[in-house]
Amino acid sequence: MYNRPILRSVSEAWSSEGSREKRILDLSCGGGMTSRMLASHGFEVVATDYGSPPSMEGPIYRVGGVDLNEYLPFKSGIFDGVNLTEVIEHIEHQAQLIREIARVMTRDGVVVISTPNVLNVLSRLRFLFTGFLRGRVRPAHYTRKPGQAPNIYLIHFYELYYLLFHCGFEIVELRKTKVKFAPVFFTPFLYPFMWLFSLEAVIHAEKDPVQRSYNWQILKYLFSHALLFSDNIVVKARKKRIDENRIGP
Repeated sequence: MYNRPILRSVSEAWSSEGSREKRILDLSCGGGMTSRMLASHGFEVVATDYGSPPSMEGPIYRVGGVDLNEYLPFKSGIFDGVNLTEVIEHIEHQAQLIREIARVMTRDGVVVISTPNVLNVLSRLRFLFTGFLRGRVRPAHYTRKPGQAPNIYLIHFYELYYLLFHCGFEIVELRKTKVKFAPVFFTPFLYPFMWLFSLEAVIHAEKDPVQRSYNWQILKYLFSHALLFSDNIVVKARKKRIDENRIGP
């Protein structure tokens, strides 16, 4: 499930891409709120769900029985964008899903992914004292098997960055959703220590100059308002040629 701040942030990420000539794949649309939002921006929408997507008006085509742990049942290069709202943290085969998203998209296509922000300051403090992060505050119920688990596969921003990078995507925007009081309150006390430890562990300890440049990019994101404060994050990335993201000469 997702709340209004998440839906609003995802909508704003798509707002600059609106065109009736564009076809967007909305993966695991749930109750259909994201599909309707995409249609309101003028997109032709293909909505999928593990079960049967709900009935929806407008230029929305429904495809049921789509398991995101398997290969997507679509031809390569037919979508101008893919939407994934509060889904990836439920997916067992995340790397395969990102590869499949890249496969079904045209070049210069856009993917928008939202997920719980396990790196906000309150989440880090929660992990220090309880061992559980934002989005998974207690053990998952063992009545649910891994293939249909709750959000047990929580993904860090830098892990998502890595998967997107190696599937030919460039992150163009990182958006925040709901900001609560607690992370804003604790950050001024913790920020200097977080910065010093991160600078030493992430930058100074890396000897490869090419990798160090990527580490700097990631570190800038890690200290952005979205990563420090937001309950959930919305990542927008654009597909490029694989060789444009190649590491090294």
